[in-house]
Amino acid sequence: MKKGRKIIFSFLAALLALALVSLAALPAGAAFNSLLEEIPGLTGVSEILLLQSLDDGSTLFSKNETKRVAPASLTKLTVAILVMENCADVNVPVTAKAESIRMFDGTNSSNAGIKPGEILTVEQLLYCLLLPSANEAAAILADFIAGDVPSFVSMMNAFVKKLGCKDTQFMNPHGLDQEGHYTTAADVALVLRYALSRDFKGNTLFEKIVASRTFEIQQTNKSQKRTLFNTNKMLNPGIPDYYSKDVTGIKTGTTDHAGDCIAAKASRNGYNYLCIVMRGQKVNVDGDAAMENTAFVDCKALLDWTFDHIRLRQVTTPEKVVGEVPVALARSTDHVQIVPKETLSALVPEEISSGSFLVEPIPGTVPEGLEATVKKGEVICKGQVKYAGEVFATVDLVAAETVNRSASMYLISLAQQAVKHPIAKLLLIAVLLVAGIYLTVLWLQARKKRQQKQMRVLPDISVKSKKK
Repeated sequence: MKKGRKIIFSFLAALLALALVSLAALPAGAAFNSLLEEIPGLTGVSEILLLQSLDDGSTLFSKNETKRVAPASLTKLTVAILVMENCADVNVPVTAKAESIRMFDGTNSSNAGIKPGEILTVEQLLYCLLLPSANEAAAILADFIAGDVPSFVSMMNAFVKKLGCKDTQFMNPHGLDQEGHYTTAADVALVLRYALSRDFKGNTLFEKIVASRTFEIQQTNKSQKRTLFNTNKMLNPGIPDYYSKDVTGIKTGTTDHAGDCIAAKASRNGYNYLCIVMRGQKVNVDGDAAMENTAFVDCKALLDWTFDHIRLRQVTTPEKVVGEVPVALARSTDHVQIVPKETLSALVPEEISSGSFLVEPIPGTVPEGLEATVKKGEVICKGQVKYAGEVFATVDLVAAETVNRSASMYLISLAQQAVKHPIAKLLLIAVLLVAGIYLTVLWLQARKKRQQKQMRVLPDISVKSKKK
């Protein structure tokens, strides 16, 4: 019986996922920022927040998501993608160069204890890169893929530019603070959406690695067997302040300039989200003796509230009249009503009524007027769906009914348009002149005939008078 319920639940979750995937892409503007202050557990300390749906692309919450900041080890996400895309076999062995390790001496930065001359596979190095966030692994992989670190950094910058990242520049592959090394939460989201997509051939391995709490590296030529631990404490049930059963990875980062950062993927009941928090701090949030990492705390609070309150619902339908546009040359009306082209479903707080959503034409897309015939369903302009003043979806607005043309008004319009043309005006003047000359000739001919008739009649009268 339990197995049957599980199958049914999985089926319903799959249907929901399918419905979400089938939605049109929504704009990046955050839909529900006005609700941020109502979310329990949100500290308000972390400087940057971004929560996006991985199903329909909509952004539910955002704060300073386009602000350029130090990315810390979120840099390594791009490194991992490029390594997987440029390495045909992740089981190929790589020998660690001394300079790739010694360059971090004195930095007190995260590492995996890799020794000069140690041989590890690319896959093992990827686990070192993404779990303990090993900086030497980033340098080793960069050198292996591109021949040297600067060349690999150039590859990183070209890659993010191709993705559409407008506010990202890398100066190194490891993420330590460096002038000119920056990104934004919005750009990190672009990178991760690619990493989680079918377009990325390393997607399966990537998701497997970032979801791992630990990874064991067997004995190598330089080291005994060792265990790597993931720095993402949201995966650790032993840390209840941060742990989330819904989180399935992805990556943390910490430097002086970046603060505490987390990019997390989470799924529940068919809903899938990406949450990015940057510039978090260590703060005593709950009044105990420990200082909490607000990046983890805020990420968990945002995800928990979203899973508990956000649902897929209809927000507008083709029956909702949005406005009207003047129509000329129509048979029985002077306007056409405009409505959404199709039913729009979106991720919205379940307690919000459908009447809370405002659909209005987007200024600049609405024509000043139309000419009949206008067909039902014809796209007239663009519309935007708003909640609390925030735009969270765009729709096509179409004619609600067919407005037929009046033949007589159309002919009059054609005539009016014709006489406005310079050549038409000259032709009209010529026609009028010809017509005037023709009428004058006719008048003169008629006058001459009358005169001739009078001349013929007068002699007859005179003859008759003489006979008498």
